[in-house]
Amino acid sequence: MASTYTVAPHLEYFNVPLADFTAARPEFEAFGIGGYIFAQNAEPASPPCILLLQRALTDSMPGCWEGPGGASEPEEDKTLLDGVVREVLEESGLHVSRIVELVAIDSWAHKRRDGQTIRIAKYSFIVDVHEAVHESSDGNFHAVHYDGIPVRLEASEHQAFDWAVEEDVQASVESSTGKYSLPLPSRGHQGPNILRAFELFRNLKQ
Repeated sequence: MASTYTVAPHLEYFNVPLADFTAARPEFEAFGIGGYIFAQNAEPASPPCILLLQRALTDSMPGCWEGPGGASEPEEDKTLLDGVVREVLEESGLHVSRIVELVAIDSWAHKRRDGQTIRIAKYSFIVDVHEAVHESSDGNFHAVHYDGIPVRLEASEHQAFDWAVEEDVQASVESSTGKYSLPLPSRGHQGPNILRAFELFRNLKQ
């Protein structure tokens, strides 16, 4: 994958050949990646929103909400971060411009249909996307309101998207009657990680 994005200096240790990265972690048979995307709310003084995608009813965990993400592909991804960029593009149509911050590393055992159990590690990051920034005629850059960001879903994987505020995510973590159905805590991209992404994003903006 052509490098069209930058990496925060403290995350450069992820920017190594994928084969070297996986070989250094032999306890895992598969690696997942995810990207959390934030955008300006409709009112400049309002809190930020995070992009959530609703899984298709024909997929696993039907109807659950999550950020863009998936499996690292050794045949396609030169690095783990290339996988983040690819998955964000495939699932949202958005182009990552920068890998900003590591949010969480999750791991769990997954039982395949053939009965084999494998260990998976998932790395989730806050990312910036090109579409969230607009260059005006005077050469200055401005944040694009979330409703102006052209999200495009892969229909076989996700059926809807929303720009969620932290309050609604928090309510959904605390109650099954919240706005969003979130995956179980044993799986990647669960509610607590989304809330951690909000916390880290606020810290980055201070």
